[in-house]
Amino acid sequence: MGLFSEKENVDLFASTTAETTFYIKSSKTTVRLDNKFVRIARGGVSNAILQGLDGEKSILLSSITAFQIKEPGLITGYMQLMHPGSSDIKAGESAIQDEYTIPFIKSEKSIVLSIKNALEEKLS
Repeated sequence: MGLFSEKENVDLFASTTAETTFYIKSSKTTVRLDNKFVRIARGGVSNAILQGLDGEKSILLSSITAFQIKEPGLITGYMQLMHPGSSDIKAGESAIQDEYTIPFIKSEKSIVLSIKNALEEKLS
């Protein structure tokens, strides 16, 4: 079977009843948030080229030390999650390529603010 051929869908991280799911269409990024983890999964060929085929990243909520949101302007905005061992990347394209960064465009700002609010609620 080839890399992009039809294959069985394997759900490594099953949904839970306490989970909220957000989808950022422009970056083909799905963010799932439950009571213990935030999970980031990317789809599409451009994400595979930029970040590889790493599947879904899970971050323990209790390990998140900070997050920052960069407003979209002429370039894509982003929400970057930081935890011990992650790096605070503030340069445009480098930040977008970070595996714990959620890129978004202006019309998706409300979705990212919903993610921010849900994270703050879970962390408080």
